Amino acid sequence: MDITKELVDSHTVLVLMPSAEYNQDIVKVIKQLAEKKAVCYVTLNKTAESLKEIFSKNKVNMQNIVFIDAITKTIKQTPDTADSVYYVSSPQALTEISITINKFIKHEFDYLIFDSLTNLMVYSKKAPVAKFLSSLINKIKESTTKAAFYALSMEEHKALVEECSMFVDKVIDLGKEE
Repeated sequence: MDITKELVDSHTVLVLMPSAEYNQDIVKVIKQLAEKKAVCYVTLNKTAESLKEIFSKNKVNMQNIVFIDAITKTIKQTPDTADSVYYVSSPQALTEISITINKFIKHEFDYLIFDSLTNLMVYSKKAPVAKFLSSLINKIKESTTKAAFYALSMEEHKALVEECSMFVDKVIDLGKEE
């Protein structure tokens, strides 16, 4: 799958990933997007530091990536910003996450990666997540930023994935690719 080609025709995509290949898939996608374009990577399941480590080991161009990290502040004291990372209080703080993302959209980042919708379900109920996603996607569609939303393809999140599918332009299921 070439995510850059998918995002030429679609403003927003939902990328369904099998959990067994998740780490490899996030590296493949970020490698394609960060090569020459500015990327805002929103993380709700790994710290920005752990993602930087994974990406560096896999020779990802880190110069074009800025992180919004919703995990680190849940495990340790940290400032609001540090070395291309903006920290929000937790994955439950949907308003804070939305405000922070909006700042990046206004700066006309080329791409936004949201990792992941299934993690939101751990912290919030389906209705607030759907409302958050709908609002966020509408703001993205009013901008020049293109977005990829990750979700694990798991049976227990099928209802969320179906609902989220209504908001995005295209759904890409990496588990069904050959």
